[in-house]
Amino acid sequence: RIVKAETTRENASEVRRAFNIYTTNLNFNPEKYVYSGSAEEKKRMIREDKMPTAVDVIRSDLDARDLYRNVVQTKLEDAKAEFLFQAKQVEENNGDVDRFEVSELLSLLRDAATAADKWFSFIPDEDVETALSIVKKENRLSF
Repeated sequence: RIVKAETTRENASEVRRAFNIYTTNLNFNPEKYVYSGSAEEKKRMIREDKMPTAVDVIRSDLDARDLYRNVVQTKLEDAKAEFLFQAKQVEENNGDVDRFEVSELLSLLRDAATAADKWFSFIPDEDVETALSIVKKENRLSF
């Protein structure tokens, strides 16, 4: 049921589908992870037996990706609705473009960009470099 619901949401949103394709193809090592906190914090967590398991870290990573994906999608949907509303205001006022108020639209697009940046920040630089090199090779082959 959950898979069917997600497929329906993906079919309604190219953004959601694109983010999900990447996330679906991630591979995690369920046995280990790299702790990125301070040494003091790590020692405290070990003493208090509060170090997260690899599964906890993976789940947290995926949940954060999903949250940022949802923010991007929502902000883009809201921006589309705002644009259509503002365009209608212009149309109803005989094409008076001064009726088009851009502040809310720009705010929504900035919020979407911020969330997208946060989502993309999860992607390791070496993965980006690998992807870019593959695309460059494919482009050279297609000419």
